[in-house]
Amino acid sequence: MRTESETAPENASDALTPDDRHLLGLALEVCPGFAPGEVVYRSRTSLVVGGSLDGVEALAKVRTPDWRRQCLREIDTYDLFDAVAPPVPVPRRFASDKERAVLVMERLAGEVLAPDRFPVTPVAREDLDGVLAAVERLRHWHPAPAEGWSVDYRGMLEGVHAQGVFDDAHWASLLRLLELSGGPREFGHGDLVLANVVRSRGRQVLIDWASSALYLPCLDLAQLWMLLGDVPGARARIEVAVAERADERDGMMPFLVNLTLLLYRERRAHQRFTDDASRARAVRLDAAWELTRHRVRQCLATAG
Repeated sequence: MRTESETAPENASDALTPDDRHLLGLALEVCPGFAPGEVVYRSRTSLVVGGSLDGVEALAKVRTPDWRRQCLREIDTYDLFDAVAPPVPVPRRFASDKERAVLVMERLAGEVLAPDRFPVTPVAREDLDGVLAAVERLRHWHPAPAEGWSVDYRGMLEGVHAQGVFDDAHWASLLRLLELSGGPREFGHGDLVLANVVRSRGRQVLIDWASSALYLPCLDLAQLWMLLGDVPGARARIEVAVAERADERDGMMPFLVNLTLLLYRERRAHQRFTDDASRARAVRLDAAWELTRHRVRQCLATAG
């Protein structure tokens, strides 16, 4: 199987809209040797076309104008990978251009671990082991990114607070937990859904680095915890990974700050959905929110 969060492939020459042709034209300007094949994925954010480059399977990803910033971050991440070898397998970059928001990369042979944002089927133990091992290796990787890579947690929390989400006690607890957690210092993938992990040649390869940044510790673990609630045993495994961090300042405290922000965003997104499955998931997300709020208080009580 081929990957990159695929929809059913279409022949590029037959399926391209005028907007698609414009985006593909930008890719061909950046990488003239790219021979386009089929449309792998299209959305309001990007067009991804499969093809080949010098006989090697490749993908051309072009961001739409409103999503150019995400392309710039992914290109910047590959610049970091070139400067300091990444600790996890990633697709090779063949060409990129920030002005045109184009990235041409290796097309992996393999399949994503799960196509759905919230998987409901079991995840193979070796796959989850591989993902957790990748997160652990990333936390010990210390490239030297320029300014602008650190996430503004105080600003994000204040934005949520302005929506009336936190009562006074919850708000005070989160601010204290943020203070105790310290500043962002751990390089994270930032969008670690299982559709962004490809099982390829016996390895778990992380793709789509458009959300990478310096986060508080445990951001990727918190996202996995939130998304894998329906996967038997997954949350327990993730809790062990958090607990194994030597210091709560690198473990439970930032984990709960990250989880609070992620759950807020996900619960808000689910307000738009009306299908039965999403409504049932929204109930479970509400329960996770209440549990997390309780754990925030509990963590602070333990910290003294």
